[in-house]
Amino acid sequence: MKIRHIVLAALAMLAIAFLQPLVTFLGGLTLLLGVGALIFRDLTPVGQDAVEHRVLGWLRRARGGTAPESSRTPTLSRQVPLAPTEPGTPGERPRRSRTRIAASANSTSDSSTPPVF
Repeated sequence: MKIRHIVLAALAMLAIAFLQPLVTFLGGLTLLLGVGALIFRDLTPVGQDAVEHRVLGWLRRARGGTAPESSRTPTLSRQVPLAPTEPGTPGERPRRSRTRIAASANSTSDSSTPPVF
């Protein structure tokens, strides 16, 4: 047998031995995440907020920082944003409008010269 065949056979045996547990682990993890997503979807909005705050606290602690007091105690009420009473309130940004080239400017220029952009 050539050395290449021996190396391929050894790699195949290693793949069977070590990748099967990895694939099994990833499949089980995917199944658990799918079931968790279905359970999360069926929770009430208050329950979803509580879960989100708890996961956010875990993520902040995992990154090395301590969780702030607001995320340690989950708030059970959703705050509804207030709608502005007047369209000209200071917090509201004005809409941008697209600038259009006036049709009269294009019609007054002679057709022999191409438009300049």
